[in-house]
Amino acid sequence: MMKLYSGTRQPAASSSTVHANPVKDDFPEALTYRFNDNSAWVPAAKTHDEAVDLAKHAYPELRSVRRDRITFHTTGKSSIACITPAAWQLVVRRLPPYHVVDVRIRDTEGLDDDFDLPEYPHSATNSVMREKEERYLQKEEPRSTNGPQVEGNRLSKMISFIRGTDS
Repeated sequence: MMKLYSGTRQPAASSSTVHANPVKDDFPEALTYRFNDNSAWVPAAKTHDEAVDLAKHAYPELRSVRRDRITFHTTGKSSIACITPAAWQLVVRRLPPYHVVDVRIRDTEGLDDDFDLPEYPHSATNSVMREKEERYLQKEEPRSTNGPQVEGNRLSKMISFIRGTDS
């Protein structure tokens, strides 16, 4: 008599199906954050934003630092690597419990406060100044026609001196 198998079929173990570093479905229980040679055990954050919150809570000196300047680093096989927000879950799932994660503050060099403002070329700045000067002179002309033109002439001479067009 033939016996029917109703379970699921399992592939045979081979070198191609066994991974050296399998990705776990769960996060480690805790990690060790290190900042300025001070260590703190923190629960493993599920997201990068949560990791920033935990770092700010563990280290009060980080509370005034902008969130985008706080970075996390871990030791790779041969060097220290930054854990980007996009890779946070992938990396943390592979870390052993209580693994040391360095917390650092990114340099402000290259990061301007008004990084979203466009830079205007020098020529555009000069044309804006000329337009403002012309509008100012147009407002002043009606007043100077009624009285002496000394003020208008003085202003014109000063503007031409600033422009470098005086004779």
